[in-house]
Amino acid sequence: MNTTRKRFFILTGDPGVGKTTLTKKLTSSIIEKGVKASGFYTEEVRRNGVREGFDVVSLDGLRGRLARDQSLLGGPVKYKVGKYGVLVDEFEKIGLASLNQAADQNSLLVIDEIGKMEFFSEPFKKRIREVFSGISSHVILASIPVRRSDNLIEGIRNHSLAKVWLVTRENRNQLHDEIMKEIASLLAVSS
Repeated sequence: MNTTRKRFFILTGDPGVGKTTLTKKLTSSIIEKGVKASGFYTEEVRRNGVREGFDVVSLDGLRGRLARDQSLLGGPVKYKVGKYGVLVDEFEKIGLASLNQAADQNSLLVIDEIGKMEFFSEPFKKRIREVFSGISSHVILASIPVRRSDNLIEGIRNHSLAKVWLVTRENRNQLHDEIMKEIASLLAVSS
């Protein structure tokens, strides 16, 4: 029997199901308990109800563009996912930097999300490998795609230190308390 305590709390689910909303709520709850947190989340950018792209937002409030509808960009971009051009330099300036400043002891590292757009950054992929190597003492809250993707993401999903929750429209409002209780027990705060 494996008695190793889980420290990687992984959310997965279909796009738009509420993973980022749940991540933000959990992060706020942890910070309110006095625990240090670093990292980033991604957020849809909409104008007049139409999605224009995605931003990367660090927990300390820095914001940059992750991706934009290619029709809104002044020219061609090297990396694309569907109709979106991925702005790797801007992502690294905010997202990667937020991971590199993470404290180790008794802190939460938030990575929303580890996916196709973010993986155009080789330094980001390298940092993800380091973070999930099991050597650091981070407690991690992260989100990954629900469908099988690449070996690194599958390694996270199947890691012995990971607990994975499938977020659905039906359970997304109930998962907060369950996940919070587990994270809080590791970070020595009351849930």
